[in-house]
Amino acid sequence: MVQRTRHPAPPKIVWHPCRLFIADFDYLYKDPSLIHPEPTLRLASIFALNLCVALAALSSDARSAADHIQRIDVERTSLRVHLASGRVLQDKDLIGATLSLEMPGASGPQRIRVENVVADPTDSEGEMMLYQMKLLDAVGEAEELCDADPQGEHWAFPVQGKWDANGRRISNDGFTLTCSSGAQGKCVRFGYKPWKTTKEGVRLEDYHQACIRMVTANYCGDKGTTKDGMKIDLYDNIGINTPAESAGNDDLRFEAAWTKSGAACVAHTRVPDNINLQQLAASCPRLKDQLGESDCTEKKARSGQLGAVLIFNRSH
Repeated sequence: MVQRTRHPAPPKIVWHPCRLFIADFDYLYKDPSLIHPEPTLRLASIFALNLCVALAALSSDARSAADHIQRIDVERTSLRVHLASGRVLQDKDLIGATLSLEMPGASGPQRIRVENVVADPTDSEGEMMLYQMKLLDAVGEAEELCDADPQGEHWAFPVQGKWDANGRRISNDGFTLTCSSGAQGKCVRFGYKPWKTTKEGVRLEDYHQACIRMVTANYCGDKGTTKDGMKIDLYDNIGINTPAESAGNDDLRFEAAWTKSGAACVAHTRVPDNINLQQLAASCPRLKDQLGESDCTEKKARSGQLGAVLIFNRSH
């Protein structure tokens, strides 16, 4: 059972629609050793939908007057509801709020309740908030909106921008609600925060995109090819993630170097039953001369010969 903390009652909010985009990518878990299993690939398309926030008047305090939403936006991973009175509700203020989501194919609006909001304990910079959200049925029975991640947690959070069904960022407008069990969300939690620029001036938006490609084994940028149960070691060229301490003493081999568009070269495919090097050469002509262990090495990728390589990985 979720433990909920009592908070001062928010004012009653008049329903008011705004725009939200939802994507659910279930791909990867990265544990502290950087070697981790991958859950089964489950890619759901991004749905355009209407969002309304209903915050019930939980207090009879005479000072609580009707207020309406002027706009909803996202700061880092915080959902912010701006009211006409000038008040801004965010994070724990939204515990108990109900989101009404109208999605294509649904018979009616889907109601989602914010159950809890916490600071992300894995974020050393203290920038990220995580939301537990539950889907409500017609009689008010609730189930988790997000699948459990390998830690058994069901977190969702918003991220500025929109992505298509293949994980390609298509717009900086609006925002996307993603799950901690998904590639999009996990790449943010790995440290590739798409809103952030490092103190050295490196924008992490492209690293986040490259990470999504890597997580899904999306070599050509057109489809993921991974499967459940794989082990991966992820690292980059700016020190956000470094090779596992076991590197050189485990059974993982260099797999590929990654750019925001997909792989720059592929030494071996992660799941040959899904796609092998011969099939990859035929389906992705730009890679045909950069395939195999002799033509794709980490040294070559780091030399600059393959362009703007951002992320590397090892796998079986």
